Amino acid sequence: MAKFLNTDLLNEWIPRLIKESQKELVIIVPYIKTSENIFTHLFEANKRGVETTIVYRENKLSTIEKNKLESLDNLNLMHHPNVHAKCYLNENYMILSSMNLYEYSEKNNREMGMLLIKEDEGFYTDDATIFEDAVNEIRAIINGSSLEKKSRETIELGFEMDIIKTEKEIIQEYCKKLNKIFVHKRFEPTSLNNDYFPVCKDYFDKIDLAIDYRAFLILQMDVKRVEQLFNKFKPFIEEYRYTGFKFYWNNHKQWIYLYKNNSHPMWKGTTEEARFEHLKKGIDTVITDLRKHL
Repeated sequence: MAKFLNTDLLNEWIPRLIKESQKELVIIVPYIKTSENIFTHLFEANKRGVETTIVYRENKLSTIEKNKLESLDNLNLMHHPNVHAKCYLNENYMILSSMNLYEYSEKNNREMGMLLIKEDEGFYTDDATIFEDAVNEIRAIINGSSLEKKSRETIELGFEMDIIKTEKEIIQEYCKKLNKIFVHKRFEPTSLNNDYFPVCKDYFDKIDLAIDYRAFLILQMDVKRVEQLFNKFKPFIEEYRYTGFKFYWNNHKQWIYLYKNNSHPMWKGTTEEARFEHLKKGIDTVITDLRKHL
């Protein structure tokens, strides 16, 4: 949900955004003259291993400021000839504002901005389109910039930042992980209801499987046959029918959903690979039950 920020709140949230960065941080501002507070947070983020990318306006950086920024070994420093946007982005927050990364602005100017917060299970809010459009613009600005200094990670692995990847790119990576667990089943990024999901076509004959934070089975049969199957299966439908999961099939016109029951101990302290293995077993158990009534 979006939150309005005045000068005082910007002075609270910009340092917080830097401080709470986990792996990546992007800052786009034309003018930079960092306060001691801001540079301390950038320095601490660098020590934590956060890869930071800063884009500023060409020929608008003093020698003193450039030397400060170049002391951060995991910083990508870029310049763009026409950038005038002010944007701050980490894994959880985005700030779009009028405020530069400039000490004078922090202390003297009347500034305004907007905070966008990512939701835990994706951007299922009215802010989703704003967030996506802003990230696309960030990508365009970075693409059009010149790279002055490479971060440690860029030198070692090449420039790649997860927080500015497109939805399709993120899903492609998710598909690769699923394909390792499901072996001969092939998941591919597929558009469903205007969003991309990892989808395995014909996971079982005439049953497609899609996965995000849950699994949903899409029955590719004529409506009459699906209704017959639903009526046969209906007496056995119960939310906690499958150990470690919540199961829902409300009517024959809807997809079949399988959610993790996060309160069940099987999900506690597990690796990502183990969670995928649990999910696969749950899905295969549901398919086995469905086959009894096909």
